[in-house]
Amino acid sequence: MSTVRRLLLLLPFLLLTGCWSKVEIDEQIFVFAIYVDKGDKPGTVKLTISSPLPNRMMSGQQAGSGGSGGGKPYAIISKTGDTIPDAFMDLQKDLTRRLNFGHTREIIVGRDYAEEGIGDLLDWIRMEPAFHISSFLGTAPGKAREVADLIPLYEQMPAEVLRKMNLQHVMFSTTVRDCLIANSSKVGFVTNYMLVGTQPTPSENGKSEEWVGIRGAALYQHDKFKGTLEAEEARALAWATGRLDRLAYTVYWDKGDSRASVLFTDLKATKKVTLSDGTPRYTITLTGFGDLLYKKDSKQRDETELNSIITTQLNAKVKLDLERALHQTRQLGSDALGLGLLLEWKYPGLWERIREDWTDYYKDKVEIEVKTTMNVRYLTNKP
Repeated sequence: MSTVRRLLLLLPFLLLTGCWSKVEIDEQIFVFAIYVDKGDKPGTVKLTISSPLPNRMMSGQQAGSGGSGGGKPYAIISKTGDTIPDAFMDLQKDLTRRLNFGHTREIIVGRDYAEEGIGDLLDWIRMEPAFHISSFLGTAPGKAREVADLIPLYEQMPAEVLRKMNLQHVMFSTTVRDCLIANSSKVGFVTNYMLVGTQPTPSENGKSEEWVGIRGAALYQHDKFKGTLEAEEARALAWATGRLDRLAYTVYWDKGDSRASVLFTDLKATKKVTLSDGTPRYTITLTGFGDLLYKKDSKQRDETELNSIITTQLNAKVKLDLERALHQTRQLGSDALGLGLLLEWKYPGLWERIREDWTDYYKDKVEIEVKTTMNVRYLTNKP
């Protein structure tokens, strides 16, 4: 019998031998979210993980409520160490199952930790083979650990709430990949800046519960937190990233007696760079197509005139919001839109000369022009 025929006969038996390196699911802890803070002792880091408890996740149970025995369907555990790997090892030694980061989709960093730089965190992520760089990253105004206490009204776990907030694309949806690229390229990036507080919850009999939302934007340069933007400027900057799905704007005129609300569902942003006497000159153009949802015109103008007023007001407001946002990024020295990457692509020679000094160059020397084109549809009232 030929060698080839022998191999063909043996092949079915080889496929029945099973897997040599399998890891049982019930031997692992799937980490859904990681919260990173400074430790109480200088030079230390405090890590908090959130993971599901399969034995308590029963179909049909109320979101965020307990399963059998009234406990929550997720666990939140914290440890402190000199480094991130040390803290994770300290976590691991007290657990009966192995930590698995293959399902981690959310990282929240506390402001105090971010101010000193998240470079160690990014380095750990880059070297952890199971970690997905598509995971989202956000910034807490205080301790990241406080975000883990939110009540997941519509979901089963806080980590799932945070993930789905990012998937809505109503502000920033910054991924670890975005941060790694910005950090290695010596430009900046921007994340959601969270809002943490308490408010009465009707579904919990009016009891005050932890509530988490999005307050604005957190600006970074390289790996360090530099400052924040409030909501109006933040949403204009988010528009400029080109990733938003929809956005609502309200404009006023006639000294506030007239107003209109428009929901933009088609948002576009373009960024271009040219050289003027050796100085980079950027043009950022925002284009929006939206539907008129509400109007109040104190002077009962016709639709043509009203359309012109609303469009003019929208162009002015969006332009001003983005100009204010960019002014703030330049004052703080945060190239949050990664404009340096565009310069590197278009003029690599110039970028090589100024790359190491890009933070100061962005603050003092570049020129940025903002253009807007707003289009409003469906002004005619429906029958």
